Amino acid sequence: MGKYVAPVVEHLVLPARISLARGEEQARQFLGREVPSPFAVRLIIDTGSKRSTLTPEVVEALRLQSASRARVVTSLAAQETELYWVRVEFPGTSLALFPRFPVVRLPLPQRLSAFHGLVGRDMLRRWDAFLYEGRRGRFSIRDIPGGLFGWLRRS
Repeated sequence: MGKYVAPVVEHLVLPARISLARGEEQARQFLGREVPSPFAVRLIIDTGSKRSTLTPEVVEALRLQSASRARVVTSLAAQETELYWVRVEFPGTSLALFPRFPVVRLPLPQRLSAFHGLVGRDMLRRWDAFLYEGRRGRFSIRDIPGGLFGWLRRS
């Protein structure tokens, strides 16, 4: 069972490493093109967001190829943007990686400039459990069911 537990200071932050999806990486190698190194990111968990996002800086650093267009609705506006497929790993955790995961390109507000994107409900839905414990000031993510009483376990 993969699990990640972290304290909450101001935001629910999940460290991750973003790289090209395996197929894109193999295609670039086959064509003799440079394959960018994985990019270490800090993502904010946002249960109000339907889609997971990456900032334009991360998309440009990885030289991602757009897969399609996507419509994104935020609290400020609705807009068209690009959709990309990436590999998402969670170093320092036992959470399983996502070998091919869709993200959209979307800048974050200036006050969140220390972060590289959002974890939306599309990613949260793939995990078995996401628990925020306000009084303890921490959150945890579990990616494989822990049995009937798995949610009772504390670490």
